[in-house]
Amino acid sequence: MYDVMQGVRVIEVAEHTFVPAAAMILADWGADVIKIERVAGGGDASRSMRAIQRPGLKSNPYFEAANRGKRGLGLDLTKAEGRDYLKQLIVGADVFITNLRDDALAKLGITADDVMKINPTIVYASGTGYGRRGPIASARGFDMPSSWTRSGSAFVQTPTNGGPPPNQPGSVGDLTGGATLAGAICAALFRRERTGKGAVVDHALYQMGTYIMSQALIQASMGWKAAGPMPPREAMPDPMMNWYKTGDDRWLLLCLLYDAWWEDFAQRIGHPEWITDPKFIDPTARAANCVEMIAQLDAIFASQTLAEWEEQFAELEGVWSPAKSPLEVIADPQALENGFVTPVTYPDGTHYLTGASPAQFDGRPVGELRASPNHGEHTDEVMRELGLSDEQIAELKAHGIVI
Repeated sequence: MYDVMQGVRVIEVAEHTFVPAAAMILADWGADVIKIERVAGGGDASRSMRAIQRPGLKSNPYFEAANRGKRGLGLDLTKAEGRDYLKQLIVGADVFITNLRDDALAKLGITADDVMKINPTIVYASGTGYGRRGPIASARGFDMPSSWTRSGSAFVQTPTNGGPPPNQPGSVGDLTGGATLAGAICAALFRRERTGKGAVVDHALYQMGTYIMSQALIQASMGWKAAGPMPPREAMPDPMMNWYKTGDDRWLLLCLLYDAWWEDFAQRIGHPEWITDPKFIDPTARAANCVEMIAQLDAIFASQTLAEWEEQFAELEGVWSPAKSPLEVIADPQALENGFVTPVTYPDGTHYLTGASPAQFDGRPVGELRASPNHGEHTDEVMRELGLSDEQIAELKAHGIVI
């Protein structure tokens, strides 16, 4: 992990992915994150949600993606005694982070006002589905409906064949939302460092979605009405920004956004005559003849395997990429040598590979990371830090206050 957040203590009362991912990034950056989970029901629901379980795996990848590097405390906040211990933790904390709904926060006595009365200089960070105002402010939210679907992302990717919009490739809104929430928390901590003033930081999945869709929203606000779904791949107006299948049934993406790259591309695919061909000579001509050009490119790309194209395009002036599988990504030297894919270690010394948190510090990858805590794994440790003896902790466990 990094040391840029060393000495910062974060108390997390949150579940699922969005807000826990923010706390996890702070842990990657060196913060001491204490994840507080329910005593009953196995803790954070994302540990065991049936919809996202994968049989045969050592741990739940969805839980790991948002919870590595934390300490785990099982604490019953439905009981007054449990809430008293939470308040003791808040006194010594720098950040409190939650995604509980407003009614639950009020019931537990951990609204922003409640927490800042206990610790006026704390940064209170909260994530919601749809924000704190408006007609659906109190509605429950999840990534795909709240961030992906409502924001326009799904709509603009609706296929031309009348089928449904595509599903997300992963927790796009949750993970980007977590990263941006972590950044906002750091900004609030920086202000506190300068002024001594605490802060309330709010973020929402819907807000993350609208930010991701900023370009489309700007276009809409300027009066550019979308002509409908994107044309089929075989008729994309810009053949230089399109998908092509190789001879071994793999896909690659061309992204030659500059016309200056056209000549080099035509040479490398073995068609230098296209450079001066009136049908393909410039972007306007290629758009007018896109169906013909794409058909020819389909035949060209199908003539070689992906590995052959990777070798042939190794020094291509333009930008392109193979569509790599997750198995290929975790073996990609470019990802591994830069630390974009990095190991996370279990207590027994085994590890899994994951995508590292965005950004690097001091010219080096993030370094050693540890796996997510088991349910209540660090309860004894954290409670001892509050001054409790082993006998007192044992009594709390007997009464179901901690686990």
